[in-house]
Amino acid sequence: MPTAPDNHDAHNYAERIRERLPRRLQELRERCGLSKYGLARESGVSREYLGKIERGAANPTLPVTAQISYGLGMTLEQFTGQLEDEDDEE
Repeated sequence: MPTAPDNHDAHNYAERIRERLPRRLQELRERCGLSKYGLARESGVSREYLGKIERGAANPTLPVTAQISYGLGMTLEQFTGQLEDEDDEE
């Protein structure tokens, strides 16, 4: 099956989310008063992997994103909805 071209709407949407995730994660973690170590304890995701996500060096799977959301005290829908809501600011 052929792959979608890079300018496809779905691809662009996914890229915007991927680009926003590191900054959003760091903002939310800091707003919650958590260090990477603290979020690692709350979420079960390693401090090292959280650091890679925040640097944009790793893209978490949906289950890992759900663990992080839980560790931040929010639902996955709240976490990803906030990523999408940034469209309104552009």
